[in-house]
Amino acid sequence: MAGCCLAIVAPGRREIVFQGEDAPGSGRSVTDRTWFQAASSGKHLMACVILELATRGALSLSAPIGEYLGDLPSTWADRSLRSLLNHTSGLPEYLDYSDDELPPNTRAQFMKRAGELPPIAPEGACWSYSNSNYILLGFVAAQVGGQPAGVLIGDLLHRVGVTGARVATPDWARAANAAAWPAETRDHESLAREVIGDGDVAFTAQGAADWLERLLACEAVPGSTGAELFEPAQAQDRAVPYGAGWFLETLDGAPLAHHGGHYDGWTAMVYLNQARRSGVFALSNHAPGTTRHIRWLALAALEAFDPGATPLIQAAIEDERPDLTATARAQLLRDDRSAEREWFAPEFQIAIDRAGPVRGPVNFWAGEPPDAFELVQDHHADGSRMRRYRMTYPGRREFLNVGTTPDDRIHWAWPL
Repeated sequence: MAGCCLAIVAPGRREIVFQGEDAPGSGRSVTDRTWFQAASSGKHLMACVILELATRGALSLSAPIGEYLGDLPSTWADRSLRSLLNHTSGLPEYLDYSDDELPPNTRAQFMKRAGELPPIAPEGACWSYSNSNYILLGFVAAQVGGQPAGVLIGDLLHRVGVTGARVATPDWARAANAAAWPAETRDHESLAREVIGDGDVAFTAQGAADWLERLLACEAVPGSTGAELFEPAQAQDRAVPYGAGWFLETLDGAPLAHHGGHYDGWTAMVYLNQARRSGVFALSNHAPGTTRHIRWLALAALEAFDPGATPLIQAAIEDERPDLTATARAQLLRDDRSAEREWFAPEFQIAIDRAGPVRGPVNFWAGEPPDAFELVQDHHADGSRMRRYRMTYPGRREFLNVGTTPDDRIHWAWPL
């Protein structure tokens, strides 16, 4: 059977929960020393390295990336480092154009494959999630920091005292579990690899708990509070609820941050309630197809450990704009129907028009309609209206954060 672990923390408390096998069918039980790959939920570690370099004055987040990388095409070179961190660069998703999800191993190979791809939009015109952004940040970190990006991430983890985390590939994690490698073993190939930064970090349950505690204590970026991790982006002069490797939400006015990931047989979800200084990291060795269940497992576990820390406490509220709800449901849970472009704001229209096989038009259809689609939070923020919907399915609940413009078009949608 597949295996998973949960690292759950709150002030003065932590709990580790694990179940299943360290690889499906292996017969070896998951322990607190089993390695799990974090996939894209580890992107924020690359962001921490970049923010530390900025704190030291080694780079400027406002500077164009071409100031640090001389081998970029001119159409890429003017994008700021900050826009790479928060996915408003307008640069393309290189996975859309590759035959598989195995990235090239060197900077030269990456530039050959992806460097000639045209941008999808000017910087700041839209928010578009792109792994290319974080691979480029890895190049910048290596160029400025004088060591491979993987070494810089590993050094950061060492300096903040997190031993149960490694820069490592999915294959390394599987091999380490199968051979019961000693705790100090490193993935030296990943440490030296040039193309890195979009999520190549593995955790044990204990390491995940340690890292959560550093994040919640504002100790993840040495020399800084790390506040820029959680600063919303801007697109079309509107706030975008994404920081540097984190999706951003609120719970009755208090800040939340989360990020999921799945890649090459692994699924992960990390969630922070900064106001309560509690959080959860859920990791599984089964993918694809488990993202929604891992997200639900993470929220349910933290809510049981720290009641009131998640949107699971929110009751349905009176819906003063049922028309917005009807539009959100029709456009964001579409089954196999195409998105109706006129219901989306300009920044979303760009993504719809330029969608590729990896980043298609946003659609949160789960294979069946929810039993209930209810409004649980509604507030105005930075020129837009943000609404949270609770979707109830057999055995789980999901949430959908939807942002609309003053003229009632959708400019943001992301699940929790």
